[in-house]
Amino acid sequence: MMLPSGGKVPEVMSLRSADLQLFLTSAEAAIRHRSGVDGPVSLAAERMFTALQAPSAQAVRPGAARLPVCRHLATTLEHARRQPGPISALADAFAAIEPQLNWKVRAGAETLGEHFLDGHANATIMGPEGLEKRRDVWIGVSLMAPHMRYPDHRHPPEEIYVVLSDGQWRQASDPWHEPGIGGLVYNPPNVMHAMRSTERPLLALWFLWTEQIGS
Repeated sequence: MMLPSGGKVPEVMSLRSADLQLFLTSAEAAIRHRSGVDGPVSLAAERMFTALQAPSAQAVRPGAARLPVCRHLATTLEHARRQPGPISALADAFAAIEPQLNWKVRAGAETLGEHFLDGHANATIMGPEGLEKRRDVWIGVSLMAPHMRYPDHRHPPEEIYVVLSDGQWRQASDPWHEPGIGGLVYNPPNVMHAMRSTERPLLALWFLWTEQIGS
C-alpha cells in the first residue's frame, strides 16, 4: 500500500457510529427480553439482528429535521426511561440518535385531514433515507400526539413493534389491545393493522424484515 505524504496510514472511518450500535444492541435486548426463546417474534428478531451484525457498505447521512409533533418526544422518552428492565436503556439509546433523524409525515397524509397531518411523524433509522442504508432490515420510529389514530395499512414484510409508551394496537378485525410500555407487537406479512394513541402520546419503534422483497 502506498502511504500518503508523511508516511502515516489514514484512519478508516467506521460505517456505524457507536451511538447507532448501542441503539441496535439495546433494541435487541429489549425484544429478546419479552419475546422468549421461540415463536414468530423470536425467529424474526434472529433474522434481523443476525443480518445487522454486518454494517452496510452504504452509510448515508440525511439532513435532520423535526416536525411540530416532536414536541411530545421529551416527556414520552422520560416516561420510558423510568421503566424497569432494558426498555430504559433503549429509551436512552434512542434519545442519543434521535437528533440525527429526518422526521416526515406518512405519504398521503394530507388526504386524511389536518388533525392527522399535524399529529404524527415517522423517521427512518435503518433503510431508505436512514442513518444506515440497507436492503434487508428497515427500522424506524412513529410518534403520534394524544387521541390520534394511524390508518389501517399492510405491507409484505413481517414487523415487530417495540412499544415505548401507552397506546393501542389492532390486527384485522380483532379488538384493540394495549401492549404496555416495553411490550411487543408482531405483524405477520400482509396482515392489516393499525395503532392509536390515548390520553398520552404514542411512541413506538418498528422493525421490518425486508430482505426477501429487496427494499
